[in-house]
Amino acid sequence: MSCPFSVVVAIDFGTTSSGYAFSFTQDSEAIHMMKRWEGGDPGVANQKSPTCLLLTPDLRFHSFGFAARDFYHDLDPEEARHWLYFDKFKMKIHSTSDLSMETELDAVNGRRVRAIEVFAHALRFFRQHALKEVKDQSSSVLEGEEIRWVITVPAVWRQPAKQFMREAAYLAGLISPECPEQLLIALEPEAASIYCRKLRLHQVIDLSLQPITNGLDADGSRPFDSSDKYVVADCGGGTVDLTVHQIEQPQGTLKELYKASGGPYGAVGVDLAFENMLCQIFGEDFIQSFKAKRPAAWVDLTIAFEARKRTASPGRANALNISLPFSFIDFYKRHRGQSVEAALRRSNMNIVKWSSQGMLRLTQEAMNELFQPTINNIVKHIGQPPPPFPSLLLGTCGPLRVKKKKAISQFAPDSEQLKHRNTQKLNF
Repeated sequence: MSCPFSVVVAIDFGTTSSGYAFSFTQDSEAIHMMKRWEGGDPGVANQKSPTCLLLTPDLRFHSFGFAARDFYHDLDPEEARHWLYFDKFKMKIHSTSDLSMETELDAVNGRRVRAIEVFAHALRFFRQHALKEVKDQSSSVLEGEEIRWVITVPAVWRQPAKQFMREAAYLAGLISPECPEQLLIALEPEAASIYCRKLRLHQVIDLSLQPITNGLDADGSRPFDSSDKYVVADCGGGTVDLTVHQIEQPQGTLKELYKASGGPYGAVGVDLAFENMLCQIFGEDFIQSFKAKRPAAWVDLTIAFEARKRTASPGRANALNISLPFSFIDFYKRHRGQSVEAALRRSNMNIVKWSSQGMLRLTQEAMNELFQPTINNIVKHIGQPPPPFPSLLLGTCGPLRVKKKKAISQFAPDSEQLKHRNTQKLNF
């Protein structure tokens, strides 16, 4: 039976960053991944764009991703208070128990907008962006019904959240409710597992480290076969999802050995720990006031932390410097009548130092304290119960590299050793 679609566009709608890729069904192995985004660091090819969205004061869509972040950053502080900036809003869909079309999201400035509209704006952006790229790559004119759309969601999402995403796609104009089969809602770790099926053993296992067990021979050039069972640990910004699969031969399909599972153990947990640390030092009332009255500066601070968080590693001895926006330092002095340095001394938090260059210096102990709760949640989830066979642990660790070594050692201490570069950089 021939495929009714000419092209497949897959959107990875992440908590911290998002992107998309597409392929034409006539040559499905040739995958075009979008790496050209407006804004971002000059000269750097980014596979994903930040999942942040900016609406004008009268609630019209303005921009998404790097463009939204950069424009919001450059707004006058007083003007920025009237714009609606949404960042890392995806997890709201999972955490809301009574999710509906009337569920609302809070912008950074405190204004509320229906969540379905925010998600629709984002998906509409991807639709327009992807259609332009597809048309640039196609020699023929494509009609809307010739495109199959795929949106990946966490395995931990319940059915109402998946249906919410489908309704947002309808509102965004990706597809029509009369053609629901044109949209596929796929589980993120299962999509990753399908990709792993195409890998050769040497791409995920360092065959030189120890003798191969579990029936894996020393020929790392062979693909996975029916004797291979493996776990995909998809560690993203909002959630950590696990799938356990075995490849069925000769058809090459995947057999699910355990039901996909997961939890809200992603990198945003580290961000929340950092915010809690700031509250301990400067006071929760001050932090909440600063976020409300200087929303753009608060975003600058979170971006600065994000950049440094990605460089954290267990073996790092020197402290990480987090630049505090001048408006933070000035606002604190006006609000409290004393300096930021005095607040640090009064807090008795010895693991955080002050630099005269206007930076917080987070020691290795401080970074460990920020990461530890998230690490513990991940290790606990992976290890209860452990699979009854030696397994491959793959994943998209993103900025959570700190957790990798401990998670692997507790989950599969006697299993095949993993190439660290693959554990960190396999971006599905």
